[in-house]
Amino acid sequence: MIEALFPKEVVVGCSDQEADPGLLYPQEAECVRNAVPKRRLEFTQGRLCARRLLAGMGIRDFPLLARQDRSPIWPEGITGSISHCAGLCAVALARTSVIAGLGLDVEAAEPLEDTLLPLVCGAQERARLEQERESERGLVAKLLFSAKESVFKCVYPVTGVFLEFHHCRIEFPRVAGTFIAEITHQEMAPPWRGLRLEGRFARDSRHLFTGVALAPGDWKH
Repeated sequence: MIEALFPKEVVVGCSDQEADPGLLYPQEAECVRNAVPKRRLEFTQGRLCARRLLAGMGIRDFPLLARQDRSPIWPEGITGSISHCAGLCAVALARTSVIAGLGLDVEAAEPLEDTLLPLVCGAQERARLEQERESERGLVAKLLFSAKESVFKCVYPVTGVFLEFHHCRIEFPRVAGTFIAEITHQEMAPPWRGLRLEGRFARDSRHLFTGVALAPGDWKH
């Protein structure tokens, strides 16, 4: 299911098994030395899953450290994204020669809280939600949330700019399982401001999955 979110050049993996922090490299363990147990377990799960994927790409014995903003420091020539949700971890990786940025997000297939709607959705998006059946509205709102999260993860490593929810507008075209994300951040210069990225989504009985891949030069068009 996660493979369907990305081009064939992207490798993906997931795990729902609790991971042993003792398997971290010492440098990785230091990154979460003062973290709460939940964060430490999620970090371990993500690192071990990414380690398996990197090994499949010929990269071994690489401690996957974290920046101060907690984003992973990938090996040179690699871009990736890690997402966690209630015990499930998913990872996507690619070589930067073919994919400049990746964003992957996993969320529980549950309605977005009503109190979060004004934070997550702009006026056009809320108007779009009003067209949905009331029983589906909250779940579509959660999909909007997840889509924006995947866009932010994809764009940040390339631009170094953190995007807030209202810096991106999501549309759902007629093609099933796809969305269009338009970056609306007024302080970003063109071509980033107004850039439209195509993403994909999928779901099962428990989770929503969204993914975005940015090819080299996409932002130069």
